[in-house]
Formats: sequence, C-alpha cells, structure tokens
Amino acid sequence: MSNLSAALNSLSTTTIVDLYMRLRPDSTEKRRMQLSRFAMVAWALVLFGLALIARHGGKVLEVGLSIASVSYGALLGVFLLGVLTRTATERGAMVGMICGFTLDLYLWLCTSVAFTWYVVLGCSMTFIVGYCARWILTRTRLNPSY
Repeated sequence: MSNLSAALNSLSTTTIVDLYMRLRPDSTEKRRMQLSRFAMVAWALVLFGLALIARHGGKVLEVGLSIASVSYGALLGVFLLGVLTRTATERGAMVGMICGFTLDLYLWLCTSVAFTWYVVLGCSMTFIVGYCARWILTRTRLNPSY
C-alpha cells in the first residue's frame, strides 16, 4: 500500500506542478489542493483500468516489462539526443519523443515484435527524428514561405 500511495502522490503532484501551475500560476493553494485530490483519484482510476486490462495479458513480468519498455525507448532516445548532440532543440526533442513513443505503442499493440526490441527501436526513432526535426523546424521558422 505504501508503494501505491507514493506512486499516486507523485503522479498527482507532477500533474499539478508541471501542468496546472504552468497554465495557472496565480491559482490559490486551496484550489491546487482540490485539484491535486481530484488528480489522485483520476490517476487511481487510470491505474485500476490498466490493471484490469493487464489481467488478460499473460505473464505478469513480461506484461510489466513490455509496458515499461514502451515509454523507456522514447525516454532513452531524448536523453541521448540531449547528451550526444549540441544542436538538439526542445521542439525537435518533443517531436522525436512523440514519434518514438508512437512507434513503441504500435509495436506493442499491433505487432508480434518481442518487447525486448521496444527500447532499441523507440530510442532509435526518437533520436533520428529529434535530430532531423531540429533542421526542419528551424528552416520552417526562419523562412515561413515553406
């Protein structure tokens, strides 16, 4: 129970601090606390729904690793993009991360590719698209006639 409450608290706090506070930095403490409680209930329902879906997925360890691998590929790709290149931009990294995550979701839901490949393929897609998107987005922003 302590792990579950810590995870829900972290998800709720991240939702309020990283998302809501950017949109409404002048909100009151009372309002943020109300929304934090609502976010915790919403995240609990999401996790409960995922648990129900996972019941039919087969071996628990494999399902858990495949779910984790879906997001780890994009995370590793954007990390490597930031560490290994000096020309990476925030927009390019976000576009690359969305593409890598989408590829991993497709591999997980629509193909029979083993979950051990999700990280490699998602990381590669994120890195390549993120690196190339920097050039395309810079060119488009500087020359709006494209």
